[in-house]
Amino acid sequence: MSAIRTAKLQLRKSMHQRLLQLSAADLSAQSQQIQAHLLSHPAFQRAQHISIYLSMDSGEAQTYGLVDQALAAGKSVYVPRCRGQQMDMVRITNLLGLKRNTWGIPEPSDTEPAVDPGTLDFILVPGVAFDAAGNRCGHGKGYYDRYLKQSVNAVTCAICLDEQIVDNVPTTDHDFKPQILVTPQGILHQQTV
Repeated sequence: MSAIRTAKLQLRKSMHQRLLQLSAADLSAQSQQIQAHLLSHPAFQRAQHISIYLSMDSGEAQTYGLVDQALAAGKSVYVPRCRGQQMDMVRITNLLGLKRNTWGIPEPSDTEPAVDPGTLDFILVPGVAFDAAGNRCGHGKGYYDRYLKQSVNAVTCAICLDEQIVDNVPTTDHDFKPQILVTPQGILHQQTV
């Protein structure tokens, strides 16, 4: 196993332990601050076709409020659907009727059509840990690293809790770096978008 892969595994494990300590009240407060910063960002406001991952119940910034706000603003919202090693995005008009997958995350059924990745103009990317340079350590399955190669026109943005910020995220050439990184304090990292 490579040194970088080992370092990522250790980072995921330590981050998991750190995030277990986060109270529901802290998670909610930080998520609301992140949502306010993201909703006011010009790239989000301009976007019409937005992919938003649906968050796990704990351990990451909550995204259900973002989905509701984007839908209320008249934006087309798409959420991930994972099958085997592949991920696609499916348009939703509300959060009702989604079934939980093996990770406990709601997702659309297999019968719903996937959107062409080129349609998306804003993609919210999940992650386990981030650094001030915008480097991201994902959950380790590579779904977003593979999908984002197809979505070359979209602005990419990650959101993270204060506890998810580390000094240095180990990366390789295959790791995807989001253009914008939003924390409860505001924009931590931004490339020209």
